[in-house]
Parts: sequence; structure tokens; C-alpha cells
Amino acid sequence: MGSYCALRFDDVEVCSAKSWVPDEFCAVFQESDRQVRDRTDGESEWQEVSYVATRDIVLARLKLLGCTATVAREQLTEWLAEERETWNEYRLGKGGEWALGTAEALDRLTVEEWYERAPSMIVQRDDGGTPSDAIARHMTLHQGGSWLWFAGDGSLISLRALLDACPDVRVVTLDVTDLVGGGWLDPSEAVCRGRRKSELTTIHPVSPTVILAEGKSDIAVLRRSLSCLFPEREEFFSFFEHSELKVDGGAGYLVKFLKAFAAAQAALRVVAVFDNDTAGVQALKQTQEIDLPSNIMAVRLPDTEFARRYPTIGPQGCHVVDVNGTAASIELYLGRDALTVNGESRPVRWVGYNSSIGSYQGEVEDKAQVVKAFLRQLEVMPDQIAARNAFPELVRVWMSIFSAVERYSEEVMRQSPRSEW
Repeated sequence: MGSYCALRFDDVEVCSAKSWVPDEFCAVFQESDRQVRDRTDGESEWQEVSYVATRDIVLARLKLLGCTATVAREQLTEWLAEERETWNEYRLGKGGEWALGTAEALDRLTVEEWYERAPSMIVQRDDGGTPSDAIARHMTLHQGGSWLWFAGDGSLISLRALLDACPDVRVVTLDVTDLVGGGWLDPSEAVCRGRRKSELTTIHPVSPTVILAEGKSDIAVLRRSLSCLFPEREEFFSFFEHSELKVDGGAGYLVKFLKAFAAAQAALRVVAVFDNDTAGVQALKQTQEIDLPSNIMAVRLPDTEFARRYPTIGPQGCHVVDVNGTAASIELYLGRDALTVNGESRPVRWVGYNSSIGSYQGEVEDKAQVVKAFLRQLEVMPDQIAARNAFPELVRVWMSIFSAVERYSEEVMRQSPRSEW
């Protein structure tokens, strides 16, 4: 019989794989989704091992991989047109009577009907019900070629289309219990995390996106904030660690790193995050003039209302001004509490003039203390909702990063051959 892993919508199996866990299954889960439960049937005991994520979390992860509702519908439309053309050629060929039923079924099937039928076809495929017509027969096939999985069993773009067709699905589950029981997986094996680590050198569904920033403090903030604000996407990103190898920091060095990645034709999704200050603005402009490959993305910390009226100190005294684009380093995104000392905001101090873009550069006083205060606050956050409410500026930072990755991945998915969907 063999051992299988299964992908489920709520309690209904939608796809399975024999003897291993496909990368496409791993791509929408991470180790924090892992659940292990002790089970017994009165005669034997075993452990049920599965990965469980809510519908919204899976949809958010699919967006990071380029599998949006728009692309899913586009590629379903393309698949249907190609299938109709192929089967009509079969039907019109010599002895083509054998293809008549499938060709006619494809002519009747529309994209909208596919979405309408999918929920009932998933249930029928799982319980082995009798198909009502030729379309149902093809949509419920198990041996491959199912019209439900138009891009191939387990394909991410088909998974996206199926979730869009089934709005009532609450959770998606990857059940690996049978593989553990059959000896194909070690009971303690971190399936999803292990697969991501093995794919760091290729752009692949399980490959994390690498985040680069101007320095080790920026990386520390981004890494810790991701795990607190968006823990369900934590394993979809990795971070360039300046401190481990004592790598130089700064906007200028970040530009050099991007050039090096581009020259090496590194097969990675990379997002470089520049500060929203004078140096960051200049550096981002330089990257835009390099013509980087599309897998290397550069973003700047977004403008915020908080930074539009911020206290500053300079040669002309103390003034409240808009520091977006001139002094908004990562510290200005760490919340009012971290930036407050003795009841007042730590001021930005103007430190130099950049003649190439005609603007002064500023930075918050006691930056290290701001970061320390922020990290202490993170440790006492009760949950991600509270954290998002406490740090709205950081939420905006992450949304800009997510958007950059989603735009790139969506375009890659749109241009990929159907065999890679």
C-alpha cells in the first residue's frame, strides 16, 4: 500500500503524495504550524503529526510566492484554452471518436463553472462519489490529470484557485502521520524548516527571501519584529547577519552588496531595506540606476505621519520638522515609548550635509538605547495583535517588504511555464 502524506481542507483530503513530502506542500507551512497529538484506538497508540494553518495565513503565504487570485484565474483560463485546443485536435484527427466526450466536456466547461463546481468536486473526490457527468468525472480523477489540479497535483497555483473557490474552508492541514509511521520521516524531523535550509541556493517555493539592511541593529529589529508581528510568515524570510562575520554596515556598503549579488547571479530572492534618511535616499537612487535583476529588490523605509512632526536639534536651534527622507532611520519606527525619555521624544540631531542631493543627514540621539527599549517591549507583548497596535510604523515597514516580494513573485508566476506552476 505504501505511506502517504495528505493535504486537507478542514477534514477533506484534497491531495496526497506517496513516500515523501513535496516541496509545494512544505512551501505554505512552517515549523510553528507543527502539531503532535497522542492517539489511541483502544488496541494501539500512535502520534498524529501534522502542520495546520488557517485559511488567511495560507493565502498570505501564497501571495508571497506569487500565487494571487488574479494569477490563478489567468492561468486557469490559459489552461482551459490550451486543453480545448488540444482535445479538439484529437477529436478532428483520424479515429478521433475516442476524444469526443472529453472535447465536448471542455467546450462546456467555463472558468466560472470550474470555481462553482470545485467545492463539491473536492468532497466527491474524497468520498468516492459517482460523477454526475463528464466534467465531474475529470475533476474528481485521482490517478493524475484531474481538472481540479489543472496545473498538476499539489501545484501552488492550483491550491490558490481551490482556496478561492472554497471560501468556507477554515484551515489547511498537511498530515505526515502516515509517513512517520511508515518510517519515511523521523518523528522529530522539522520537515518544512529543513527543506528551506536545503534550498537556500535556488529560487524555489521553499526558498526564503533574504533580507538585507544597512546594519546589525536594523537586522536585529527586522528579525525580532517579524517573529512578533507576523509569526506566521517568519520562516519565509532569512536575514543577512552583519555581526557574525563582522561585515561593514551603512547605505553605501548595502549598495555594494547588491552589486555583488547581481554580479554573482545569485539564485536568491533578496530585499534590501534602506533607511528613510538622506543617505538611504541617495543609496536607493544608486540602486535604481544599476539595473538590478528582478530577484534583487530594494525598498526604503516608508514615510510615516509620526515623522512628519518630529523634534530636531541643529545649528539653528530646536525645531519640529518633517524628517521623512532625511533622518528616519529604523529607530523612528520603534514606537513612541522607545523614543521617549523623561517624558520627551529623543530628538534628531543634524550631523552633516550631503551636497550631492542637497540635504542634511540626521539621526536620533542614543540610537542604541532606543533599540534596547524596543526589544524589551517586544518581550512583554501578549500576542501579535497587541504588537501590531503598539508598533504601527513597523507594520508599515513589513507591509512594504511583503508587497515588494509579492509583486516580484506574482510576475515570476505569471511568466512561468505551466509545468512549473
